[in-house]
Amino acid sequence: MSFIRNIFSAALLLSLIQTVAGEAKPAPNEAVEREFRKLLELDDKVHDEVDEWIRDNAKLAEKQAGTDPASLSLQVRHRLSKVGEAYEAFLNRHSGHVRARLAYGSFFSDLNEIDKAMAQWEKALELAPNNPVAWNNLGKAHGRQGNIPEALRHFEKAGELAPKEPLYLRNLATLIFSYPDKAARYYLIDRAQVVPKSLTLFKKARALDPNNFALAADAAMAQLGTQPIDAKAALAAWNVALAIAPSTVEAEGVRIHLARIHAHLGQADAARAQLAKVQETQYAELKAGILQKLDPLPAQP
Repeated sequence: MSFIRNIFSAALLLSLIQTVAGEAKPAPNEAVEREFRKLLELDDKVHDEVDEWIRDNAKLAEKQAGTDPASLSLQVRHRLSKVGEAYEAFLNRHSGHVRARLAYGSFFSDLNEIDKAMAQWEKALELAPNNPVAWNNLGKAHGRQGNIPEALRHFEKAGELAPKEPLYLRNLATLIFSYPDKAARYYLIDRAQVVPKSLTLFKKARALDPNNFALAADAAMAQLGTQPIDAKAALAAWNVALAIAPSTVEAEGVRIHLARIHAHLGQADAARAQLAKVQETQYAELKAGILQKLDPLPAQP
């Protein structure tokens, strides 16, 4: 839940600071804005609380002392319902507050109530047709529902409205790469053109945000989709990601990909060199699998 929430929180932050071309920006009412900030603080506080409940219960569950998951879920929903009531009360007083609509939609998205989330974002779009955050959030919702053409259309529109925001380019590129057949039909292109189109969008996004590791890793993963694989370009892309990896865990995950490519190319020594630097236990099985392919066991007589 925290991961999804962080994505939408980032989008909401954009809406707070971004000037959208062609959209009138009336001076905010300071009292209303203070009230809205308090609402966001309540939202964050309660989400932090329930996240802590979930983490603590997971630790207790390891000792067979945790709360029943169904019971914990009811407690979480009851606590979060107070936030929902606060959003409802605020919007009853300020029905045209776009950012509150965006935030309330994200609240519902956290609860996996996608239809309710979309209703809030669609209302936000009615109020502010040129708000890229609303278009982007609806694109993510359509994607989660499997409506890929609508997701593509919404991500495209978000990118048109905010061409210097890498998040929207990344979302569009990822969706195109993930659904090549549907993307080919949507854009009326050959399937072989889909991955290059995705890579072009990733390149634009990276130019805007060159130090974003997750973006670099997504772009490198897309590079593996070329047919036939362009191993030189793939190695270069993963090495870019390696150079900006924020921690040992991420760096070693990249080394797993590099080792696979070297193994694919028959470069056993280079693959082993990468794997020698992988020590995290979570990669042990993957590491062993690559090593086994490099050094297969002799056939039994």
